[in-house]
Amino acid sequence: MIRLRRLLGHLAGTGEGSVVVEFAFIAPLLALMGLGTVDVTRMVARRTAVQASISESVQIVLAASPDTDAKIATLKSIISATTSVPVANIAIVTVYRCGTDTTYVSLPGYCSVTGEISKYLQVSVTDTFTPFWTKFGVGKASTMTLKRTIQLS
Repeated sequence: MIRLRRLLGHLAGTGEGSVVVEFAFIAPLLALMGLGTVDVTRMVARRTAVQASISESVQIVLAASPDTDAKIATLKSIISATTSVPVANIAIVTVYRCGTDTTYVSLPGYCSVTGEISKYLQVSVTDTFTPFWTKFGVGKASTMTLKRTIQLS
């Protein structure tokens, strides 16, 4: 402790003490930038994990088409287990595309055009990311929704 007092006394007596004052102003900003970098990295890692899980679900759907509610529930539980996203935040719906139309309909009977009706499965995962700094009253949680559409027929 005596050494620290001597050092601070020496710095205060010379012009070198200005470095300590400048660092005192800059240190909080550097700390915030460091926390921000860590949180951005965590957010990107989380998004990558959810995308990887959805890619895995695409492979499962292509291997064995989930044509029953039980198979869809199993697919939801697999996605939930690999992402830690609650099953309630995972939606899997069957949609159809009429001919060359670019929009999807919920039932094939809604197609007004004649021609081929394609069947798709849409997998949507909604996840909430909460940054560290929300504990200090800065910012808020962000929600991301990732969706994949897989052609079945």
